[in-house]
Amino acid sequence: MRRLACLSLALTVLSATPGCAAPDPVHIRQADPRARMVQPVAPPRDGLPSDAVEVRVLRAHNAERATVGAAPLIWDEGLEREARAWAQHLIDTDSFAHDPAQHGHGENLWTGWGGRRWTPEEMVGEWIAEKAQYRHGTFPAVSRTGDWTAVGHYTQLVWSGTTHVGCAVVRRGDRSVLACRYNPPGNIDGLRAY
Repeated sequence: MRRLACLSLALTVLSATPGCAAPDPVHIRQADPRARMVQPVAPPRDGLPSDAVEVRVLRAHNAERATVGAAPLIWDEGLEREARAWAQHLIDTDSFAHDPAQHGHGENLWTGWGGRRWTPEEMVGEWIAEKAQYRHGTFPAVSRTGDWTAVGHYTQLVWSGTTHVGCAVVRRGDRSVLACRYNPPGNIDGLRAY
C-alpha cells in the first residue's frame, strides 16, 4: 500500500508539470580548430608502386623500418593518388605546407630545388636523418630537442602501427616535391613509435 501511495503521489506531481515546457537553453562549445581530428577512412588496399621512383621510396622506408624491428610497409595505390594530388598542388601553387583536409592519414612532405635531381633515397634519407634527435619514449616526448616536430617525419616513417604507404614525386623546373601518406597514421599521443 505504501508503494502505491508513493506512485500515486509521483504521478500527480508529474501530471501537474507541463509536458511541453521549453527546455533550458543548450550551450554548444565550438571545438578547438587546432585540434587534430582523425577521420574514419577506408581500409587500405595492397597495390604496387606505379614506377621505379616509388619502388625506391618504398625500399628506403622499409630498410629503415627493418633497423628498428617494424614490419615492412605495403604500397597503397589510393594513398599514392592522394599524395600525388597534394604534391601536384604544392608544385602548381609554388607552396609547401601539409594538407589541411581531414583525410585521416599520416603525411610526410619533402621538397628540394637547385638545379639537381634528388634521388628517392636522399629524399627519404632527410626524414631518416631526424633519427639523430630521436629519443625512444612515449609520443610526443620523443625528441632530444623537446620539440617532437624535430623528429616527426622519422617517427611517422617507422611507426609500427602504420601498415600501408603511398607516395609520389612531382617535379617542375628545378623543384621536386615528395609527398607520402600513411595508414593508419602515426605520431599518436601516448604511444611509442616502435
